[in-house]
Amino acid sequence: MIKAVTFDLDGTLVDSTEAIVESFFHTFERLGIRPPERDRIVQTIGYTLEEQFSLFTDHDPAACTRVYRAHYETIACAKSVLLPGAAESLERFDEAGLRLGFATSKRLKYAVMILEHLGILDYFTSQIGPDEVTYPKPHPEAVLKSLNHLNVAADEMFFVGDTHFDVLAARDARVRCLCVTTGYNSREELCVLRPEAVFDSLSELTEYALKHRSGEPCFLNDAE
Repeated sequence: MIKAVTFDLDGTLVDSTEAIVESFFHTFERLGIRPPERDRIVQTIGYTLEEQFSLFTDHDPAACTRVYRAHYETIACAKSVLLPGAAESLERFDEAGLRLGFATSKRLKYAVMILEHLGILDYFTSQIGPDEVTYPKPHPEAVLKSLNHLNVAADEMFFVGDTHFDVLAARDARVRCLCVTTGYNSREELCVLRPEAVFDSLSELTEYALKHRSGEPCFLNDAE
């Protein structure tokens, strides 16, 4: 029986793409780095900042990250929005008695700041960012810590995400994984990794999750 749900944030519950992209371009301009195309930046969301900067420049990723964070902190709340159905899904899970958490590659203080601004922070008992783990997703450590924080076994939690990092982390933690296509990987990219199911909206995902809290995974997308 499922007793808890842990979510990724960016692309799953929250859209902070504009804040992220603007902060990258600000960093490149400040440090005199030739910027990549916008789409290339978006495609790397889900990696740690240091990993992202390493993909784009030979400049010290730690120095890039410092400039990025100083700017991001000033715009993150104003340029982040809830994805459609996010608040309603959290409310339904909460009303069903499920314990909720999030595990994100976004620094925890920024995640907390944004979620508080958006009015959903209080739903989350477990709050995990990159500084709370040794190894970021796709390593399963964040998912395993979520299990511990929420006091549930691996077969008692859904992990909800939007990228291949989320699927791989959940799989290696032996946790049931549900995905949405509202983020940074396509349905095809997600289905090839065989999460339990892929949905086009959080409302559809929530209906499925509440209906299938008990029993074996259905693997709805195997035929796709």
